[in-house]
Amino acid sequence: MLRVIVVVLALIAGLIFGPEISTNKGYILISLDSYTTYETTIINAVLVVVVVYFLLLFLEWVLRKLLSISSVTRGWLGQRKTKKAQRNSMLGMLALFEGNSKQAQKLLSKSAERSEAPALTYIAAARAAQQEGDYTLRDDYLKQATESQKGCRLAVGLVWVELQIEAKQFKNALLTLNELDSSFPGHKRIAKLYLDIYPPLKEWSKFIAVLDEQRKYLSYTDDQFDAIKLDAYQHLFKQLATQSGEAVQDLWNNRSSRWMRKDLDYQKAILDAFIAGKHFQFAEHFLQEKLKEKLSLPLLAYADQIPISNRQKLILLLEKNLKKDPDNAAIHHALAKLKLDDDKDQDVIEHLKKSIELEPSVDSFALLGKVLEKMDNLDEANNYYRQGMLLLMSSK
Repeated sequence: MLRVIVVVLALIAGLIFGPEISTNKGYILISLDSYTTYETTIINAVLVVVVVYFLLLFLEWVLRKLLSISSVTRGWLGQRKTKKAQRNSMLGMLALFEGNSKQAQKLLSKSAERSEAPALTYIAAARAAQQEGDYTLRDDYLKQATESQKGCRLAVGLVWVELQIEAKQFKNALLTLNELDSSFPGHKRIAKLYLDIYPPLKEWSKFIAVLDEQRKYLSYTDDQFDAIKLDAYQHLFKQLATQSGEAVQDLWNNRSSRWMRKDLDYQKAILDAFIAGKHFQFAEHFLQEKLKEKLSLPLLAYADQIPISNRQKLILLLEKNLKKDPDNAAIHHALAKLKLDDDKDQDVIEHLKKSIELEPSVDSFALLGKVLEKMDNLDEANNYYRQGMLLLMSSK
């Protein structure tokens, strides 16, 4: 109904104003300068404006079509590059696993930026560069990995440290790990990596401190943990022994736990350190103190490795213990060796014969034969030498 009304009104307006417009068309003059002028009627001018308007609309439509085709083309090209990058990333990973590090590095470095996980691709490229021995390029890839994705600094940093450790760049690894530790304090993986770095750098005190702090997070059995800790202390004792005997003694007396000072393995480790550092006076004093507290046959064996300056004191201590345990072969053997330099050959022979009777040993046979040979008792000496050789051969 509304359309009909509009059409009727338009017809009426045409009938009323049509004759007027046809008789009075109007006049328009456009002058740009004294030579260029344009003249036309108002009706023609309106028609020109309408035509120009529709031409502009058509031109806009054409431009939109062209631009839409360009964006589709760009999108297609972009998708093609992305798919190619993902394919190269996969091929690069396979090449890395196959040991073809040169090809892996080439594929991974080119595809990293457009891959689904740029950080992981850059890390793989860094591994390939390390296998090629190019540590500078490895570090560049790892920097790009850090910058390629947010929130991956810790992961990339840990891989960086592992690669530096693998390349035996322990000082650089320690610097990298210290930076991570300051940014991510208390992280378990960081603490465990310290355990891989400190031994090559001979930082045994720090190694032991981290080992104790992280005990509950380490997947060691009690026996494994104890063995690792003992090994660390053995290295620490010997390291301090290169400085002085006092340094070892200070650690033992003032910075060692009570249980450690009573543990036989740690006592032997201290003696080994004193002997390795040629601190024989400290070793002798330590040995006599421990034997005085409790006679230990494993510790008594160290008497052969130490040039005892005060043999009489140790002899009295051992003779006192021999009265309590007269059938102890180790004490008899130790007394024989201590009395050997005192020209008490008869006592030496008695102790060695008793030691052989209780517990035959090649060392006792050899020493007894030597003493008897010194006394010109060659037949008996040869007899003990022969028995010692037979014992040695039977033990093999």
